[in-house]
Amino acid sequence: MDISYRVHVTPDRAFIKVLNKASYLNCEPLRRFFEEQNKKGQKRYIIDFENCSSMDSTFLGILVGVALGIRKSADGGSISLLNLRGRNLETVCNLGIHQIAEVSSEEVRDEIQLETLANSSQSHAKSETIYKAHKALMNLNEKNRKVFSDVVSYLDQKNEE
Repeated sequence: MDISYRVHVTPDRAFIKVLNKASYLNCEPLRRFFEEQNKKGQKRYIIDFENCSSMDSTFLGILVGVALGIRKSADGGSISLLNLRGRNLETVCNLGIHQIAEVSSEEVRDEIQLETLANSSQSHAKSETIYKAHKALMNLNEKNRKVFSDVVSYLDQKNEE
């Protein structure tokens, strides 16, 4: 079993360490984690990409959905993306995600105990998750609208069938 995400939750923040590739193939446990944390009132997420080799649009769309949800909240909150480098940083900036999340090179030095976010039998993103993720990216800005409109249209069409 590949471990893709490790987490540590305190009352004032949720820390997520992304390991290896973050993609539609393994992001369903992370999406459920965000959903559960949001229900519990978590408003601050710190995501460490130091050991992340690549990210796909479904994973990034999930992050955008969380960030936009935090921005809409009257309670405030934040999503911080740490240790983004190379292609990962370039992708985040090209999609405009850096405008709704804090991007930092700050390293987390806390010796925190990380729990493995267990892969369940359903680690692959469901088509609804993929649809919502790409819709979130599309709604972020006009450039993304053009880039992801075909994917969203295809998924719309597939859902109608």
